[in-house]
Amino acid sequence: MSEPLFFPWVSTSLFLLSVSTVVTTFQMTGIEKARRQITSVMATVFLLLIGAGIEVERSGAARLHEPLPGWGQWAVLDSLNGLPLPLYAGLALGMIILAPRRKVTAGWLAGIQILTLSSIVAYATNNLALFAIAWGASLIPFLGSRFFNRPGVVTIPRGAQLTLTASALLVILGAILLALGTESSQWSTRLSLGLPRHGQSVILSLAFLLLMLGVILRKGLFPAHGWVAPSFAQGPLIPLSLLFNGHLGAFLIARVAIPAFPEIASAALPALGDLGLLTAGYTAILAISERSPRRLLALLTISQSSFLVAGLESTNADAIAGALVHWQVVVVATSILTAVHTSLEARLTRPIDGQEFLGLGKGAPRLAVFFALGGLALVGLPLTLGYAAEDLLLHGTLETHPHLGIILPIVTALNAFHVMRLFTTTFLGQPVRAALTITDALPRERWVLTAAILFLIIGGLYPAVFVHLPARAAENLIHSVTRIGP
Repeated sequence: MSEPLFFPWVSTSLFLLSVSTVVTTFQMTGIEKARRQITSVMATVFLLLIGAGIEVERSGAARLHEPLPGWGQWAVLDSLNGLPLPLYAGLALGMIILAPRRKVTAGWLAGIQILTLSSIVAYATNNLALFAIAWGASLIPFLGSRFFNRPGVVTIPRGAQLTLTASALLVILGAILLALGTESSQWSTRLSLGLPRHGQSVILSLAFLLLMLGVILRKGLFPAHGWVAPSFAQGPLIPLSLLFNGHLGAFLIARVAIPAFPEIASAALPALGDLGLLTAGYTAILAISERSPRRLLALLTISQSSFLVAGLESTNADAIAGALVHWQVVVVATSILTAVHTSLEARLTRPIDGQEFLGLGKGAPRLAVFFALGGLALVGLPLTLGYAAEDLLLHGTLETHPHLGIILPIVTALNAFHVMRLFTTTFLGQPVRAALTITDALPRERWVLTAAILFLIIGGLYPAVFVHLPARAAENLIHSVTRIGP
């Protein structure tokens, strides 16, 4: 059942973001003035998408859409994207607000807006062509020198750029094959997402393979994890965190792969789930010998987010719901860690290399508390949303992946060790000279980080609020795999 939206929430948001991106790219005003203007636009977009999420919540099981002349029902809002849309917009807004002044340029602001715009289109669109275009467009700021790369210095490694480019090409080619291999005379049906496909089995199987290869490359699943740590080590942390936390690979599995290829997905996705578990365990072990905080953050992010794949491929509703809730936890918690680390780097004149204890908690106790709470919530601290997510994920996947009962606790314990290692080397120990004069969290940083921590704590105290939509989305995905017939 599909119903029109009460208000064009997504279209209005995209229009505002598009205008703001163009203005930012060509305007000559000061950086701080531009940041204030963009913050206002992003706050409006955030509120609009919250309105969209509320309408999805009130709609029950109905699927809502936004019609557009010539594109049909170009945007669809349902239980699957009702939370990711406002969550990602809020994440981008928070990162723009708390980003250190020395790291913000006009190109940086434009790049963040392009990334946000593309991700929102990918989440909301019901058109296969637009999804593939949005996937590729979200990578543009990381490939050009105008945005996140410093003048004359390429901060994104060439290998990472090639990997991300390959992921976009694979998804675009897979989308083309999926459309061509579908037996339908109407292009609106061929390009519509979320519909089971019937056609030439060889072409559809190849399309599925290409799409999954694109997912593996972008999500950094083994053996394609090698691009993430070098990028975090020398690239811009905040934009890279936003790119990785878009989780468009996981979204592609849930929005396209499972509904469009129910038979192929039920046979092939368990192998992808095992690959996710392998990646989670391998990167957690790899992080034991890692000293660089930036690379450690990258491995920690890969390890925890890899559980999303293991949950999504399950035929158990609790497992899928747990994966979707875990998505929220990973997005918010890793963003807190990234934001705090970036703030500390901007305050210090010396590199944070993890080779000694810095004792920065002496001068920045609030930042230390934010870091500790965000890191512990990421690994399932009780009374946080991370605890509810891991509980659902564990109990739901034990039927299809009994070995998860061993892997998840061990990997979680290892990642908790890595979080505490990061915390102790950064905030504890004999304070270095810079720790005595360092500035603690600024008001704008406190507001954003407090909101993120409250999200995780309120989610732990009242998990039903954040589990309702994922549980409904899980039921829909289970139905798409188990239904029989066209």
